[in-house]
Amino acid sequence: MYVVLVAAIVAGLATTLLGAGVIGDEHNYRATVSPWFRSVFTLQPDIDAMAAAPPSFQLHTLIGMLLFAIWPFTRLVHAFTAPIGYLFRPYIVYRSRSVGARSRPPRHGWDGPGS
Repeated sequence: MYVVLVAAIVAGLATTLLGAGVIGDEHNYRATVSPWFRSVFTLQPDIDAMAAAPPSFQLHTLIGMLLFAIWPFTRLVHAFTAPIGYLFRPYIVYRSRSVGARSRPPRHGWDGPGS
């Protein structure tokens, strides 16, 4: 899971550097990748739009799809859960079961050094 997550991040950073023209030729992803993503989002994928994108964009997209495919089977699924029950649960009270602890008067505050 972490390998795929790191691979997606590294591929995205590399794609940013390659697409911005820092390393290699500049590529405008708005002309190829963005229309392809919109077509996938509307459930009418345009394969030609992604075929025109450089391999680095295609690899980043493939790793991203792999990440979404394995997401439900990993601990990342907890990103969608909110700990709402935590806000309303009662406090945890710790009580000693030993007899000696009950016979002692209650203390207020911390124990001092040497006690």
